[in-house]
Amino acid sequence: MQKPNKYAIGLLSGTSIDGIDAVLADFSSAQPQIVAVHSHPFPEELQAELKQLAVEINGPSLMLTDIMRLHGELSIVFADAVHALLSQNRCPHELIAGIGFHGQTVGHHPEAELPWSLQLGDANRLSLLTGLSVVSGFRSMDIAAGGQGAPLAPLLHREIFQASDTRTAVVNIGGIANLSQADGSGFDTGPGNCLLDAWVLQNKNQNYDPNGSWAASGQANENLITTWLQDPYFQLSPPKSTGTDYFNLNWLAQYTPLDSIPAADIQASLSELTARSIAASLEFSLTSSLDSKRDITIAKLLVCGGGAHNTDLMMRLQNLLPDVQVSTTAVAGVDPDWVEGLLFAWLGWQRLNNQAVDTRKITGAEKPLLLGAIYQAVA
Repeated sequence: MQKPNKYAIGLLSGTSIDGIDAVLADFSSAQPQIVAVHSHPFPEELQAELKQLAVEINGPSLMLTDIMRLHGELSIVFADAVHALLSQNRCPHELIAGIGFHGQTVGHHPEAELPWSLQLGDANRLSLLTGLSVVSGFRSMDIAAGGQGAPLAPLLHREIFQASDTRTAVVNIGGIANLSQADGSGFDTGPGNCLLDAWVLQNKNQNYDPNGSWAASGQANENLITTWLQDPYFQLSPPKSTGTDYFNLNWLAQYTPLDSIPAADIQASLSELTARSIAASLEFSLTSSLDSKRDITIAKLLVCGGGAHNTDLMMRLQNLLPDVQVSTTAVAGVDPDWVEGLLFAWLGWQRLNNQAVDTRKITGAEKPLLLGAIYQAVA
């Protein structure tokens, strides 16, 4: 007798492009549980190409042949990540319903005349290489229904962190940061780690600033931060979303006299920018709640994503929010490194079970939707 499926895999590489997250999750009880995880490195050349592509996606010299080559190469590396996850944990295929596959975002333009968001990674190839059904293209249906297509993280946040505690907000700090509000809504606040990572890579040849120590060594420049916060994105009201094709070194250069300010001070200022844009977004969410008659106060801000390990950034957030307990999602029982992987396992599970997802208060979509297309595995 065949055992029933009870697991799903979440598979993604975030806007930081720092590696592939693979999460095996158990959906046999009311709350999904992380069973096993695997962090899979990108080949260095592929990683560099993806970072460059995210900057050049709007440029005139981009070649379709390069995009399609990366589309195929990514699916092979993602399949390697799945094989490593399953072999390390001896999980039989017959227990797995499928893979929730986000792919790699290289362009996100929900504001275009015909809105679009592009994630690379061939779901057909991934299904063939792994022998598992794959759910992919989560953002496309949402955009087609008038939504922003992002962020999607608040869907899981309200499911596991806010369902019984309306005084908790959640912020996911990946390359881009997004906030999940106490009323179940959410939006992208702006840059998370993307500018910090890009600046430290350019100046110190490091992929990231460990613990934010370089930022902590500098002095935040108030004039810079004020100028940056005047960018039109920060003035937009939700629903709104963005990507690293907007917030990157080109964005930084257009606002910043890079040669006249010490590099460490720019890093400190970028850390403060991330913290202030998150804190301002939280304040906005409290003062413009859809239920304005209800007195909403936030007692806790839970942080997940790579930014949860940035001591300097966490301290800046706490200083800006003295009446809020700022901590990571670990205090709620979920490792901050794997929340987003769990999200895509959850989204894959929902689609495989034909469960509509309500993104109206997050992305502005017109109605609850079946997110993602199923690429069915063939025995």
